[in-house]
Amino acid sequence: MEIRNCKRCGRPYIYTGKDLCPVCYQQDEEDFLKVRDYLDMHPNATMLEISQNTQVSAKKIMDFLKEGRLILSPSNVNIGLRCERCGKPILSGRFCDECKLELAKELTKGYESKTTKDEDETKGERLYVYDTKKKKK
Repeated sequence: MEIRNCKRCGRPYIYTGKDLCPVCYQQDEEDFLKVRDYLDMHPNATMLEISQNTQVSAKKIMDFLKEGRLILSPSNVNIGLRCERCGKPILSGRFCDECKLELAKELTKGYESKTTKDEDETKGERLYVYDTKKKKK
């Protein structure tokens, strides 16, 4: 059981995998539901309209979008969410589909080259253990 301080309010809480205490986490969930419901009813709303009508900060709305919890409708270009790698407009997350594929390929290629390099380096090697304790007679 690990005790941490909430990153938002500073209150101590028992860590359960979230960086927020139960009170702040519950508030985030309520804000998320407000924004989601508002977007369902007004799919082409601007960030300012969403923020003003739900009383949820624009930063928190952007966080929901970047986490992938909210997905904009394809017709909503008013929010301005862009791929962090190439700058192309996206509907959710941090990267566009093309950049996600490229990043996944690069990571896979890097992992495969490292594992084959490690295998090549260790071929023919053996591990010897030297016993430093003297045997008692």
